[in-house]
This record gives sequence, C-alpha cells and structure tokens, in this order.
Amino acid sequence: MIRHIEEISLNGWPALQTIHYDGWIIRFANGVTKRSNSVNPIYESKLDINTKIDYCEKLYRSQGLPSCFKITEIVQPPDLDMVLENRGYNRKFDISVQIINTDKFTTDLDKNIDILEFTDDSWLDNYVKMNGVNTLNRPVLKRIIDQIILPKGLFALKLDGLIVGCGLGVIENQYIGLFDIVIDKQYRNQGLGQTLIENLLRWGKSKGAETGYLQVLSDNASAIRLYEKVGFKEAYTYWYRIKP
Repeated sequence: MIRHIEEISLNGWPALQTIHYDGWIIRFANGVTKRSNSVNPIYESKLDINTKIDYCEKLYRSQGLPSCFKITEIVQPPDLDMVLENRGYNRKFDISVQIINTDKFTTDLDKNIDILEFTDDSWLDNYVKMNGVNTLNRPVLKRIIDQIILPKGLFALKLDGLIVGCGLGVIENQYIGLFDIVIDKQYRNQGLGQTLIENLLRWGKSKGAETGYLQVLSDNASAIRLYEKVGFKEAYTYWYRIKP
C-alpha cells in the first residue's frame, strides 16, 4: 500500500525532470517543493549505496540544490536512513500520510465551489499568496501543475465572489490526492477548510475515486485535527534527509 500511494503521489505532483537510477527516482524542479526536488528510493537497489549517494549529491550540486532524500518504511536499501545520518544529513519535515474512504461523500458540490481543469491567473495568484510561496517561484509552480496529465481539479472556494480558499485534487484510478489545501488567513477557523476538503472528496467520488489521500506535516496540530474531523486516518509517515 505504501509503495502504491508513493507512486501515485509522485504522479499527482510531478517534477520538471526525473532521473531513474538503480531503483531511485531523482526529481528536480528548480528547488520548488521538497516533493519535486528529492530522491525517492522506493525500489530494489543493487549498486553500492555510497556510490549512489555520491552520484545524487553531484546531480543536486550541479543544480545549486541541497541533496534531499525522502525516507519511508519501504526505503531501499533498508539502512539508507542510517547511512545518510552518518554522512551528516539532517532529518527534517516529518510528514503524516493520511487516507479516507470516500463512500459517504455523495452529496452535491457546494454552490460556492469553482473547479478549473487548467490554471488561470486568478487561481494561481491566490494559490501562491495563501500558501506563502515566493512570487519568483510562481512560473515553476505553474509548470508543475500544468504538467499533471491525470484528471485534476483546481478548486476555489468563494465568498461574495472572492476566492478565500484553494486546493488541488488529482485522480488516478480509484484514488484522489489532495494537495495544498489552504484557506486565506483572515477567513480561517470558520469551517471553510472542512468545506473545501469535503467538496474535493465529493468531486473525487463523482469521478470514481474510492480513497482519498493527503500529506500533512506531523507537527501541524490544527490541520491534523481538521483532517481527523473529516475522517482521515494516518496510513504511514515519512521524512526528509537533507544535506546541510
């Protein structure tokens, strides 16, 4: 199950360039998001581990980026996390991967929800602002989202015509991935986050998705409480090892 969710989450949030190296998936996107700029070692590895790490470090160094490895329970080889720690890599950004069954999300979408298939300036500007993204990274974010060839929905939650929340849903087979769900700061703690999430799941259900998944920082207590309220449960965790 872990490998499957890892695979579809890689498809759901792509990189701009990907290199496959002896079971490791090495991703690059100009440093925008760890998901698209890290090594994903989820398949059987046969070559010498330190030789492989050296190779990855050289690649990231050539792009002016820190070497970054995503560590899950199925990491290959199994001792990679310890090897990276011994090489001075720091553990950062512990993430909880959560899943939910979509059976109960059968009602119609909220009338205040707009869904786009492609990015437009208004949606992207609000997405960048609400997520606190450096505006210099806006073009890269657009390229990442535009590269998603799976069925996707760019969600905007509106109040009185103003966009107050954004989110991205990506469907692959019977799964819908929820990415970067965010509510404008001045409209938080009003139940709007739950509204946005539940509408993403309703949309996914209408497209045949039976399971929803998302990723959230393990120390983001308020977000985790919200996801628990909706009905999400933790499936597994992962973290990053990053070279200083």
